[in-house]
Amino acid sequence: MESKLRELIGQANVWLFVKSSNGWLKNVEILEVSHETVTFRYEQESEIERRIWEKTTRVDNIAEIEVRLLTIPKNDQQVQEVKDRLSKLLEQE
Repeated sequence: MESKLRELIGQANVWLFVKSSNGWLKNVEILEVSHETVTFRYEQESEIERRIWEKTTRVDNIAEIEVRLLTIPKNDQQVQEVKDRLSKLLEQE
């Protein structure tokens, strides 16, 4: 788990399932990973305010990690535009 968390430092679209909270934290930014702890930042929004939290917890308190790889729009024209962009990126490599 520690090595996977290290790989995700600074990446977007990371979700963590934190055992002590018994729930998912969405769009987490992982800031630092040590041998025993992970520090991350996340936001919560309500009707009246937006809160930004920074939390440090034990690595073994993280039960699961999810990373959203891609979002594809339902509109056919938008899908084609995404495919074109991906094709151009693959051609560059």
